[in-house]
Amino acid sequence: MNTLNRLMVALDLTQIDLVLIDYAAFLSAALEVEKVYFIHVEKSLELPAGFPQEGGRKEVSAGEGIRQMINSEVQPAFANVPRTEVEILVEEGTPLKELLRWSKDKEVDLMLVGRKLRLRGSGVLGQKLLRSGHLGVLFVPESYEPRLRRIVVSVDFSEYSEMALDRVLHSALARPEVHVICLNVYQVPSSYHTMGMSYEEYDTRMRMFAEDKYKKLTSHFPELRDRAELVLVRQEGNDDIGELIVMEAKRARADMLVVGAKGMTAMAHFVLGSVTEKVLRYDMDIPLLVFKNKKEDVGFLDALLGTT
Repeated sequence: MNTLNRLMVALDLTQIDLVLIDYAAFLSAALEVEKVYFIHVEKSLELPAGFPQEGGRKEVSAGEGIRQMINSEVQPAFANVPRTEVEILVEEGTPLKELLRWSKDKEVDLMLVGRKLRLRGSGVLGQKLLRSGHLGVLFVPESYEPRLRRIVVSVDFSEYSEMALDRVLHSALARPEVHVICLNVYQVPSSYHTMGMSYEEYDTRMRMFAEDKYKKLTSHFPELRDRAELVLVRQEGNDDIGELIVMEAKRARADMLVVGAKGMTAMAHFVLGSVTEKVLRYDMDIPLLVFKNKKEDVGFLDALLGTT
């Protein structure tokens, strides 16, 4: 069963919108998405004084003008995706709060945001959504051709990485032609010598431990056996785990990198898992899909939106 039935795409009326619209159309066709919401939020939709009028009346509201402009770009992209329903939302308010509100109201499964490198804009909205919300976010690089042949899933065998793998395998992301690479980054602890082993012996032990964990994982996901592989990478010294994961994803020619983010709590909100933060710091070229547990922290989200 496809777990990605409703997508929301955050637009900012810059050049990256075209990338996001094309990628959303590609995903919708590949995943047989039911509905896609394109949303743009302005602080104010009031037309400025002196705006051209006809017959004493404003020809079109600012919101309607923006909606028509977005629609002119969306319709051609989705012309060959007839099974996906499209809705365009133009709202007034604070972007973060409105995106969270509408994603909850529309029961969205995944939010698509742009990942900017050279284009204007900070590109921090996606990170704020991850810290504040309970839905997954897909970061789409500003220059990327839609394709989906190889997916790298970062696994540390925790419940969060298992959740991410489950979401991948139980959606159309895991079509038979898509190869899944389970990437595990491990360390040889500095105290290895207290075990009476050499560095190489303990390294072998760590790799065997990871392979055993992977075998147990495949028992939960038997579909992994024919379409997936385990890749082990050792983290040494001052190696940054985020950089290692991104480098290995590039080496694997990944079309998408998937991680599972730890949810926030009322005591530690706005905090992502450290690995997720570090991957976000380095990944500018590969679409990055960060899954979150939708059941976590809904009460805090309600409080943030003022709905409790």
